[in-house]
Amino acid sequence: MPPGSEIQCQLEAIVPKTILSTRTATTICTWNVLTMYKTWKPAQVAAEMRKYDLTIIGISESR
Repeated sequence: MPPGSEIQCQLEAIVPKTILSTRTATTICTWNVLTMYKTWKPAQVAAEMRKYDLTIIGISESR
């Protein structure tokens, strides 16, 4: 990650966003992961959400 991107990610989490609306498209996705224990895994999930422009993601952890 480039310097300063961590701060931007934190700010995005603080700003409230209207998720469900009749005027906007809402993209919902599910993802089966083996583990979320790795320190880089949440960052990968956030990157994939931005890459595919996902609004809501359901994560299912299987071991």
